[in-house]
Amino acid sequence: MSNRQSAKLVEISNKPLTSTPPASRFQEYCEGHFTVDSPQYLLGVSVKAAATDNSLTCPGSTLLDEINAFDSAEVAGVNLGQLNVITVSSFCGPQGMIWGYDVCPPQGGHRVIGSVTRGGQRADVLDLDDLAAPFERLIGTVEEKRFPFMPGSHVPAALKSKTSREPGILYAALALGIPTDRRREACLMMENTGFCTTDGDWQSQRQEILERQAQSVLAIGENQLVRYSKIFVGIASVEIKPGQTGCAMALAPYFRLAQNAFVNEQDLTRMTIEEWEAKSKDRFLAN
Repeated sequence: MSNRQSAKLVEISNKPLTSTPPASRFQEYCEGHFTVDSPQYLLGVSVKAAATDNSLTCPGSTLLDEINAFDSAEVAGVNLGQLNVITVSSFCGPQGMIWGYDVCPPQGGHRVIGSVTRGGQRADVLDLDDLAAPFERLIGTVEEKRFPFMPGSHVPAALKSKTSREPGILYAALALGIPTDRRREACLMMENTGFCTTDGDWQSQRQEILERQAQSVLAIGENQLVRYSKIFVGIASVEIKPGQTGCAMALAPYFRLAQNAFVNEQDLTRMTIEEWEAKSKDRFLAN
């Protein structure tokens, strides 16, 4: 191997350029990231779905029921309610860190559930729950708040949502691709929403959706000449019954970490979510 080839291999890194999560201006609250303040940011991922009874329909309008369903989906699982979400595109660049991956991953690691190939590319496929669960354990739920976003704050986020009143299965899916060289390329999110009737085999359809999600990351990689080594995929769904409105969303905020979520100057990149939880639980907002 030549020296040039050796140097090229050394440059390739699966770690982002930054290793220090950026701090929010607030002790108890996370806040949205804007580049005017700092180039560093965190990314949290979630896929959510909820259905509500139609009780707010007005003459000539179903909009209030649709808003109610959207709001219910926002607080399903991880609490992402009361936010002014600014929809942005779906890349986490070299200055970004992923909560649950770069910062506070699960103690058991990230579960590989398969692999995907397209053309000359191949990537491992992993369970997105291993990213979404640590994010929920940071932010908390609407019933038990931990370090939520400042209510009413403006938060840039990758977002796709779909609302429907038609009986059937409504879903949102998300794929997150990790490039081989994160110091030169951005992680990619592919959000997707859809609707299926209850006549089909939902479990088979669900697997096909997840397969397409993973394939889509490699397709964008072909377009932009980026190679991805890992792809996290996940899906959330809800069955809409007659008289209901449903909403499904993939929602991934770009944010800065509440000051109280830092643990005595310790390196959060070297802590599992379980270790972080044990050391920070006394400062949760719910307490």
